[in-house]
Amino acid sequence: MSDLIFGLDIGTRTVIGTLGYIKEKKWHVKHHICMEHEERAMLDGQVHDIEKVANIVRRIKEKLEEEVGYALKEVNIAAAGRVLNTQMTYVTKSFDEVHEIGPLDMQNLQVEGIDLAKEMLERERKIKATEYFCVGHTVINYFVDDYVISNPEGHKGEVLSAKILATFLPKSVVDSLYAVTNRVDLHVSHLTLEPIAAINAVIPENLRLLNLALVDIGAGTSDIAITREGSVVAYGMIPMAGDEVTEAIVHKYLVDFNTAEKMKQAMNYQEIITYEDIIGFTNEISSTELKACIEPIMGQLAKQIGKKILELNGKKSTNAVFCIGGGSQMPGLIENLSSELKLPEARVAVRLADQIPDVVYECEMTKGPEMITPLGIAMTAAKSIQQQFLNVNFNGEKITLMNTKKMTILDVLMHAGIAHTEIFPTKGRTLMFKCNGERIRIKGGSGEAAVIFLNDQIASLEDAISEGDRIHMIFAKPGVDGTGYVKDYIHLLKEPITLYVNGEPIYLPMILVNGDMRSQEEIIQDGDEIEVKTIHTLLELCQLLQMKIEEKLIVVNGNEVNGEYLLQPFDHIDISNKVEEQKNNHMELLEQLLQQQNDSAIRLYVNGELIELPYKEAGYVFVNIFDYIDFDLSQPKGTIQLILNGMKAAVTDPIKENDKIEIYWKK
Repeated sequence: MSDLIFGLDIGTRTVIGTLGYIKEKKWHVKHHICMEHEERAMLDGQVHDIEKVANIVRRIKEKLEEEVGYALKEVNIAAAGRVLNTQMTYVTKSFDEVHEIGPLDMQNLQVEGIDLAKEMLERERKIKATEYFCVGHTVINYFVDDYVISNPEGHKGEVLSAKILATFLPKSVVDSLYAVTNRVDLHVSHLTLEPIAAINAVIPENLRLLNLALVDIGAGTSDIAITREGSVVAYGMIPMAGDEVTEAIVHKYLVDFNTAEKMKQAMNYQEIITYEDIIGFTNEISSTELKACIEPIMGQLAKQIGKKILELNGKKSTNAVFCIGGGSQMPGLIENLSSELKLPEARVAVRLADQIPDVVYECEMTKGPEMITPLGIAMTAAKSIQQQFLNVNFNGEKITLMNTKKMTILDVLMHAGIAHTEIFPTKGRTLMFKCNGERIRIKGGSGEAAVIFLNDQIASLEDAISEGDRIHMIFAKPGVDGTGYVKDYIHLLKEPITLYVNGEPIYLPMILVNGDMRSQEEIIQDGDEIEVKTIHTLLELCQLLQMKIEEKLIVVNGNEVNGEYLLQPFDHIDISNKVEEQKNNHMELLEQLLQQQNDSAIRLYVNGELIELPYKEAGYVFVNIFDYIDFDLSQPKGTIQLILNGMKAAVTDPIKENDKIEIYWKK
C-alpha cells in the first residue's frame, strides 16, 4: 500500500511515527514506532538541537520504510501547544453620551485588543510581533458600564470594555520543525497544532459545538485548549505536570529520576512496588502509601489546571473536560480536578487511544492517553482538505497565514500589522466650553471607516479568505476635531456699536474669554469660558471701567449727562475726575481696557509669514492685505493667484483670524 499517511509527533522525550489510511470512514493504524531521545535535544516542545532531532526522525523514517517497502516522501507534523504564547488584554471604548452598541463597536474593540496583545508580546519577548503567527483570539468577557454582558449588541451605555485572549505561535518553532524534516528528505504536507490534532481525535464532530476543555498533561507542562462552537477559541499552559510528581517521589524515597518514573507508572497496576534506592537497598512500598505521598502534589496540579481553565473560559467552567497525555492517568487527578471545577466526575474523563471512535489497529501498540496526539496528527491530515498555509495578496504585498482555522480578512489585517485606527476611524475631539454660563458641546467628526475589497468586491472583516485572494483596503480617515469661533456662539442682545471714550474707540457689547477681552473672530479652545457683557447705560459703562460715576464729570456729545443716559452708536464721551488726583488711576484703567482691545488684533499667515492686522470693527477683505505686505502689483509677472485656506479667493472675500493666504504670480 503506497498511499499511507505519515504522522510524526516530535515530543520533548519521545518521537512517535504512525502510518495509517482511511477505509470505509474508519482510520486504520498500519504501523507505529516510538523512540526516546538519547540526549536532550528538545525543550518544552521546541527543537533545540536540529541535528540530534533529525537523527532520531531519520531512524524512525528508515524503520517505517523497511516495514512498508518504499521510501516515505510526505510527512504531517504538529507544533506543541506549550510553545504557544497567550496574552490577556483589557480594552475600553468610551462614548460621548449614552450609545447603542453595534457590531462595529464590538469589532473595533476586538481589533484594538489584538493590537494591544501584539504590543505586550513585543515587550515581553523583545521581538517583533511579525515573527509570530496569531493562531487565534477570543473575547473572554464583554462589559457595558462595568457590568458583564455576554453579547452587548443592542445594549446602551457610555463605556464598552472587553477582556480578550490572543494566542501566538513563534515562526521559529515552525522553522525548526521544517529544518528537521528537510534534513531527512521529508516534505511537510500538513502542519497543525497539537491541541487541534488531539481534539480531532478525541472529540466527535457533533460534540465540538459544546464548550469543552482538552488538557494534555505531559512531563513538564500541562497544555489546555478550550473549544466553543466548533473551534478552538483559547489556548493556555501551566508549567506543572508529571515531573513534579516524579520529583516528589525522588525526594521522599531517595531514588533516581528514572526509578521514580517507573514507581509512578507502577502504582496504577501493582499493589506492592519494589524499588532500589540510591544507597543500593531494595525496598517495598504499597501503591496506597505511594498515592498518599503524591496526593498533595495532585491537589496542587488540579488546582492550577482548574484555575487556568476558568481564566481561559471567562471565569466559568466548561461543560466537560477531556484529559490526555501520560500524566493524565496519575491517581487522584480526575477527582481533584472535578472538585476544583465543580463538575461531576463523569464530566472529567481520561481519554485513551482505544476509545477513539472509528479507529482500527492493525499493529501492536500501546493505546493509552499518551497516544492521542500522535494518532490525531495523522488523522487530522487525512481528513483535512485545507492547505497548511494560506497565501494572499494585501495591497500589493504577499501575506502568509498559518491555516489553523477558518481564516478571515481580519486575520490578514492583523498579520499585516494594520492598527485598529486604520480600520475604524477615530472620532474627532469634542470641543467643550461655556458661553454666558451655558455649557456647549461641539462634537468632532465621525471620520470615514476603511473600505475593504475582496477580489474587487466590497467585503467585511468576517469574510472568509482562500488561497490566492486579492485584498485591497482604503484606510480609515479620522474625524476632524470640533471647532468654532466666538462669533458663532454668542447670542448678542443688540447690534454691535462703537463709542469714543476720551477719543478712543470702544466696541460694545464686550466679549471676555477666560476673563480677557477678545475679538469675535477668536477661535474657541477646549475649556474656554466666554462672557458677553451687554451694556445699555452710561452707569453700566462706568461700572465696567471700575469708575465711581458720582466722582466723575461726564459729557456726551457736548452735553453733561447722568448715569441713566442710554448709550447710542458713535457717542463721544468725555470723562474727567471731579477730584483731579484720582484722574490718573481711572485713566490707567481705561488705557488697560483699550490695550486689551488692541490686543485683539487679527493674526493670519501670508505666504507662510505671520501678519498682524489692527482690530477694525468692520473687519477686513482679501484686498486689504496688500496694505500690510510687500507685493509689487505694478509690474505683473503672470496671472496673480489669490488662495485663501487652500481655495481660490476673490478680492472681496472676508478674511479672519488664523486664515492662511497665498499670493503669487502664475506664468
